[in-house]
Amino acid sequence: MKKTLTIITLLAAVISAAAQPVGRELWNDGWSFTKDGSTRTVNLPHDWGVEGEFNQEYPGETGKLPWWGKARYGKTLEVTQEDLQKDIRLEVDGAMSNASVFVNGVKAGGWAYGYSSLAVDLTGRLQEGKNRIEIVLDNKPESSRWYPGGGIYRNVWITKTEKTSVAHWGTFITTQLAPGKAIVYQKVTLKAPETCIARISTRILYKEGNTEYVVAETRSVIEAWDGRTEVQDFEIVNPRLWSPENPQMYLARTVVETEDTKDVYETPFGIRSAEFRPDGFYLNGVKTFLKGVCLHHDAGALGAAWNEDAWQRRLIMLKDMGCNAIRMSHNPPAPELLDMCDRMGFLVMDELTDTWTVPKKENGYATLFNEWVEKDLTAMIRRDRNHPSVILWSIGNECGEQGWPERWDIPRRLTDLCHREDPTRLTTAGNDNPGAAFSGYAETIDVYGFNYKPHLYEQFVEEHPGQPVLGSETSSCISTRGYYLFPVEDDKGKGWTMDPPFQVSSYDLYAPGWASKPDYEWEYEDKVPECAGEFVWTGYDYLGEPTPFNMAPSRSSYFGIIDLAGFPKDRFWLYQSRWCPDKPVAHILPHWTWPGREGIATPVHVYTSGDEAELFLNGKSLGRKKKDGYRIVWDKVFYTPGTLEVVCYKNGREWARDMVQTAGKAAKLYASVDYEGEDLSYVAVDVLDKAGVLCPGSSALIKFEVKGPAEIVATDAGDPTSHVPFYSPELPAFAGKASVIIRRTGKGPVTVLASSKGLKKAKISL
Repeated sequence: MKKTLTIITLLAAVISAAAQPVGRELWNDGWSFTKDGSTRTVNLPHDWGVEGEFNQEYPGETGKLPWWGKARYGKTLEVTQEDLQKDIRLEVDGAMSNASVFVNGVKAGGWAYGYSSLAVDLTGRLQEGKNRIEIVLDNKPESSRWYPGGGIYRNVWITKTEKTSVAHWGTFITTQLAPGKAIVYQKVTLKAPETCIARISTRILYKEGNTEYVVAETRSVIEAWDGRTEVQDFEIVNPRLWSPENPQMYLARTVVETEDTKDVYETPFGIRSAEFRPDGFYLNGVKTFLKGVCLHHDAGALGAAWNEDAWQRRLIMLKDMGCNAIRMSHNPPAPELLDMCDRMGFLVMDELTDTWTVPKKENGYATLFNEWVEKDLTAMIRRDRNHPSVILWSIGNECGEQGWPERWDIPRRLTDLCHREDPTRLTTAGNDNPGAAFSGYAETIDVYGFNYKPHLYEQFVEEHPGQPVLGSETSSCISTRGYYLFPVEDDKGKGWTMDPPFQVSSYDLYAPGWASKPDYEWEYEDKVPECAGEFVWTGYDYLGEPTPFNMAPSRSSYFGIIDLAGFPKDRFWLYQSRWCPDKPVAHILPHWTWPGREGIATPVHVYTSGDEAELFLNGKSLGRKKKDGYRIVWDKVFYTPGTLEVVCYKNGREWARDMVQTAGKAAKLYASVDYEGEDLSYVAVDVLDKAGVLCPGSSALIKFEVKGPAEIVATDAGDPTSHVPFYSPELPAFAGKASVIIRRTGKGPVTVLASSKGLKKAKISL
């Protein structure tokens, strides 16, 4: 092996995000889409469900949107004589669901599970000239407990490779740390039509700006055949280790050459060690608490359709909250989401399914399990195992087999399969059966995941002293941004009524029967330091599962720390105050506009990373209090209009401040750019009084317009009961706020306008 430090200047940023051949083309635009007898042209990713209207007759648990049905997508692939000398593959990152792929009218392949990525070999099925590719979907009703979406909702690719090349998902990179260096191993699996002599060379690179640095390389000449595996090893001195704080990435560029062909395959990876020990999780030898959230796969008003800007915006907000980990619940994510976790520094629990053989829905995964589970799990691991962000394979969630000893062979078999495909990572599952933790079931997985059972952490550690443990799903606190119910009772079932407006009080004390306020989880995490971390249900509100209002008009969840439109709820600052102890955090709730409550006790809660705080009402001190627990509470603040301010202290010194003011009559709109990306931009609009104070009770009807080369994609205000279609250019504000998503369609200035009757308009340029 020859070690070098070569510098290559790039003409463009070409380091790809996922392990893939260089000859790979995004194939998203210009598909015909036929459903219910109507045909139109669409660009992918596409979710037909989110394009529809909400219907009260549809199931609330799946979002009251028309996501089920049969559909056909079609597109023409132009093939040259030169192309026919190569292998050609169609890759679909996700199609919901039961996909069948046809080439010139003949079935060429398919995949049942809508969350799995699939690849169909087109080689030998194509002719020179035009070829018709069609993907037929059969998205069955009663197949999901949340909104699954419908359609080809992730990216589609055409890949062209030489006949002898790296196989699909054919590299597997592992790293081993030693003092001052790292050993990198790459297992390369080849495909070849016949036995031949091939040269395999790989360079390990890292990138700074537009320059690549080669830090190691190796080459060898081998006899190649289909399925042949070659292991390469490299030594990297003073490696840049990957971590959430410093997500350094490397690239392995592998070239396979025969006498007359040359093919290139690139695999991004990170150098790091990830180890679950009985006393917690260690990253690069440092004990690291998993400050995680669970996420479903929809992006609010965009539905299930993948969009990088939408998810980058989401991850930026989670990072700001102090989150360092994500559980992909309850299915394999878009591969690009893992790329983003690699680049932005999130630790990932990669999850297969919500169900094994015990059904939760009539057409759910239990109908696929026996035939597909090994294919689905193998595909997930081979696709995702090079991501440094992935630290755990989750084989299931709240599966009924937990309490069924005669079926414990299922988790054992799935754990063994994970170890076969990836011996470097452990397995887990989300478990809600308390008895299972103290039975033989616990031995079927490597890391025991508790869903909503923090009171069992200590007992589990005592009875399973060698087995790591974590909170795989925690809290499930529910709330509505900007809504507060009085009187305030610290009883988890007293934060809502089963009557209009079907909202949940945002004092962050309330939860369904199985769940708890965040404070309850934290008490046990602090008591049991062996707990490796938690994954809160959920980071964002999502479509469907509107607990506790499943039969009401509600169409989206109340679990999120951030609402469906992307506006933080009060809970955002509660988690930030715990997860970012060195960041000055101060947050007051509730808002301070309560006409009719004058002189009535209105409890005030303060979330702070400080250790004490003093509260002032119109300049008068209401007392200084030390934090006793996870929030500071003044129960008897008698509402008086004006200014409520808190000054927080840490170690005796002023640390952070927050203030809320009483709003007057709504007078104007104010627009701000929430996020601006290459494809999508998010603009937030606030309803303000003449002094610029947010009007938290405003539901003013806001109309959006755009001028210039752009279009309105969707609108939302975060109201879980709203039935305004996401495609509508106007909607009521909720708790004084609304949001519009803009897509740029060309170059040039873009102006977004917001108007509402009787209010001063808002205008902003992108």
